[in-house]
Amino acid sequence: MSDVSGSEHTTFDELFQKRRAALVRFVDSKIHNQAEAEEIVQEVFIKFRAAYDPAQVAAPEALLARIASNLVIDRVRGARARATREENWGKIHIEGADECSAKDASLDPARALAAKQDVQAALQVLEALPSKTRQIFLLHRFEGLSHAEVAARTGIPKSTIEKHMIRAIKALAPLRQRE
Repeated sequence: MSDVSGSEHTTFDELFQKRRAALVRFVDSKIHNQAEAEEIVQEVFIKFRAAYDPAQVAAPEALLARIASNLVIDRVRGARARATREENWGKIHIEGADECSAKDASLDPARALAAKQDVQAALQVLEALPSKTRQIFLLHRFEGLSHAEVAARTGIPKSTIEKHMIRAIKALAPLRQRE
């Protein structure tokens, strides 16, 4: 077995065994969620395995750390985006929101009508989706669940969740192109 910092090439399995626990601790220290840290580290090693060539990568630990940092940043950004969506969703659906919308509509009726038509069109597209695809899309986009959380709730594998999300996004894409 070669030393991780030695001149010999370190195998993927050796790196996994030697660095997994440290990476989990690193990620957990950033996001404060052990289960999600474990999931992120799995993603780190999946991405690493695709990019790792022992003959080309002189510092595999540095590559592992960079991938982990990038995935943590992506998760934090995703969590912030979900929080913003939830906050905005809450503002729209609070008591008296219809009155506020009516006031805003009186300022620009054409814009209000266009927005209402856009919402109607999106709802029609969502209703036309298969029920599982619609459910998965709503859980992810409106309830803010991660793909892993949607998979856990529905019992559907994460890779299938991703395929359903792609299907829903493709169905909604023509609406975004009209803007």
